[in-house]
Amino acid sequence: MHKLFPTCLLVQDGSEHFELEFTEVNLHPGNGFSPDQGESIVLAGGFSSITPESGFPLSSTLQLNLDLAVHSSIDLAAIARAELRRSSAVNFRSYTVEADMRVCVLGDNAGQINAFVDSYGGVLEIEPLLVKGSDPEIPTATELNISIDDQGCRLAYQVRSPIDFKLCGYCGDCGPACPEQCISERLFVDFKSCTFCKACEQVCTAGAIDIHSALAKVLEVPAIIILGDFRVELPDGEGRVFYADDLADYFATLFPCQIDEVITWNKGLCQFSGNLGHGCDLCLSSCPHYAIVQDGRGVTVDSLRCEECGACVASCPTGALQNERFNDRTFVDYFQEVPVPRDGTVIVGDENSLHALWWRQRGKKRENMLFLQYDKVHSLSLFHFLFLVSHGARRIVVLEGEGERRSFPAAEKQRALANEILGRLYSLDDAVACCTVDAFATLMNAPLTGSFANAALSADFAADFAGDFINRRQSLASALAALAAGSGREASLRSQARIPFATVRCNSDRCTQCMACLNDCRIGAMQADQQQLTLNHQGVLCVGCGLCVRICPERALSISPEFTLNNNFFMPIELAKADPMACKHCGKVFGTRKSFERVMAILSQKESVDTNHLEYCDTCRVVKFFAAE
Repeated sequence: MHKLFPTCLLVQDGSEHFELEFTEVNLHPGNGFSPDQGESIVLAGGFSSITPESGFPLSSTLQLNLDLAVHSSIDLAAIARAELRRSSAVNFRSYTVEADMRVCVLGDNAGQINAFVDSYGGVLEIEPLLVKGSDPEIPTATELNISIDDQGCRLAYQVRSPIDFKLCGYCGDCGPACPEQCISERLFVDFKSCTFCKACEQVCTAGAIDIHSALAKVLEVPAIIILGDFRVELPDGEGRVFYADDLADYFATLFPCQIDEVITWNKGLCQFSGNLGHGCDLCLSSCPHYAIVQDGRGVTVDSLRCEECGACVASCPTGALQNERFNDRTFVDYFQEVPVPRDGTVIVGDENSLHALWWRQRGKKRENMLFLQYDKVHSLSLFHFLFLVSHGARRIVVLEGEGERRSFPAAEKQRALANEILGRLYSLDDAVACCTVDAFATLMNAPLTGSFANAALSADFAADFAGDFINRRQSLASALAALAAGSGREASLRSQARIPFATVRCNSDRCTQCMACLNDCRIGAMQADQQQLTLNHQGVLCVGCGLCVRICPERALSISPEFTLNNNFFMPIELAKADPMACKHCGKVFGTRKSFERVMAILSQKESVDTNHLEYCDTCRVVKFFAAE
């Protein structure tokens, strides 16, 4: 008797109501399955790798929680609905880039270049250049300078241009006048024979010949091919410079490419300032594929180079960089509906890892466990781990492939940081673990030491995160605050490159309350109370980028890598307080006394500057001007 594949289906009955149905289907890998359901199937448990033509989303999350964990039908229905919403929330720009067939061919042998043009000229858009010698059909480049960047190759060079064809009337006087017969009937000057006697110049009544004339040219192409034995000093081509022996590699690059802009950047959250060229650079230093560029525009993700490894997303402390296949907002919304097992285990892995785990662990259901498909596990950050722990998880297990840990140091640093913080607060260092599918059973069978169950945390974790999602840093702050309060401990840490926290201090004698430091603090760690005229700092939001220190005109601010998880860390702390400057006429506060005195001190050194009106607010100042007239 043929054994059927057990699964569950989320179906819609024609309204907005969804129901979860448990069934068995006749599954043939590679062909998909078509359950005989009268209702419309909107999602099913399964694996897209073996049933690619299902016609509706398949969820490995749902399948593993059905087969390998103990869940009620209510919980499974909640997982199914959350999986459907998550699938519907994926949104990113996708387009096709056609192959750029332009190429510059450099060589010192005109015959080789002409042979290349004859062979490939019908396929490629070739710009041939000789680096020595001359040829009627190929320009000879001198003063050649080559630069290479993310956009392609730039060649700056000069070519001899002895004849101005706009002035030339093709009278024929120059040809016979040349004693070396250097000028052909096609007005090509053979400089191999030319002695620069200038006889041609002397007979040209139109003034069209300047034997020493040269034109500066710039050529921009995506690639360079170098023929022959000649070698030229080149910058790192990074796959843009090819030699005759590499032609197969070059032609392998000429194909249409689909670009998925999955990794996105939000300038409003990024703590790198393009204007200052300063700030947080964790994404830049963590990207192994050189797909991140920081310049005057801010941060740019080169989607052509990006491999979606997730290193930049994991290291980003504010959430300015997102993986749109499962972004932070969707992650938070997901667990508003799906309950995290209290004092249980959350297993996170991509579909391939979960499929392999399902295959090896079939029939071994475990209590207090939740499986979650997260296709780029190396995008997981401190925010994700602390969020899950603050919602009740005792342990998060990340499924990795063999040897992946060494390949993704940014992800490993995030896990280590989570364990360090939880170790300081709860004396646990194994809240976040990673393992291969082969090591999963051993890890699960090992006893856990300690628990969060007795911590003085809120009974309803999800309630602490209710409401609109703001950004990664705000959610991380909420999770960290709940965990710190629940532990009843204070923990002091010293920041390193992997710990995006810091403490900012202010010399109140220097501070004039100009609030320039607020301009580039996009995450809101630096704050101002306009009513109390105070400058405040909220440590839990600070990523230690140093922009506030860099921009402070009075050099009143300093930053320290040390911080302490206590009540002060989670609330705005006053750095400086100013005396108000009130209008001399109406009493309206229009600034601070210290900033007013600083302006007056500067203006006192200027002659013929009337400062009497500066003691008034904007409105009274205008009235005073008109009254004086």
